[in-house]
Amino acid sequence: SGSMEGEKFRQTVSAARDILEPLNPEDRFNLVAFSSGIEVYSEELQGQQATSQAIHWLETLSAQGSTDINRALLEAAAMTSTERPTYLIFLTDGLPTEGVIDSQEILENLSAVAPKNLRLFSFGVGYDVDTFLLDSLVQEHRGATTYVLPDEALDEVLSTFYAQITTPLLTDLSIDFGDISVYDVFPNPIPDLFEGSQIVLSGRFRQGGSTTLTLSGKIENQVVDFQYNDQFFNNTKPDDPVLAALPQIWATR
Repeated sequence: SGSMEGEKFRQTVSAARDILEPLNPEDRFNLVAFSSGIEVYSEELQGQQATSQAIHWLETLSAQGSTDINRALLEAAAMTSTERPTYLIFLTDGLPTEGVIDSQEILENLSAVAPKNLRLFSFGVGYDVDTFLLDSLVQEHRGATTYVLPDEALDEVLSTFYAQITTPLLTDLSIDFGDISVYDVFPNPIPDLFEGSQIVLSGRFRQGGSTTLTLSGKIENQVVDFQYNDQFFNNTKPDDPVLAALPQIWATR
């Protein structure tokens, strides 16, 4: 959109180039530019051989118009395949101002068409983004949100992020808490685990005690389980200042 004009637009193109150039031969990609309307690089996903042309296409774009987030997300979701993990990297610096502008409606529209293997990662640039929309999108689609301040190097942030997601360790995570009754657990669903990252899970339980936790997930589409015996849930308020902060972490989530 027009608000991306200048340094933000230059860095966005640079970041996209940093993602496209190291793609593997088996990878597929596409690009969706959105403002008042939508421009799509290709009608279908492309292979590594098309990266040079895609970079040239990016460099012909300009920043102008409003922000049709709803249509951009639907266009991207329509290209995904259920055959393999799919990452949607969504970059915006503003609020939806064109087409569907209600955040809840945008969420519902994407959820209706997005396949279960879609992972959505949002990047909010500057102070004018719809944080409710971005955080809700990634929560529903097992991703993560990154907020980039105006004086931060957007291309460096995106490049670091992409290097991380190229090494997924465990996908489709779930936890069985055994004999402990838990509720209001966030994030839900649990996002994928990547090399060098961590997931903080917060929730509430009704009655403490000792239990066996079972962490389940997939490694290259093979289901695996990890058991952690004798995990104790304490009914009393902890003295440790780190543990004492857990209620605030849960409330924030």
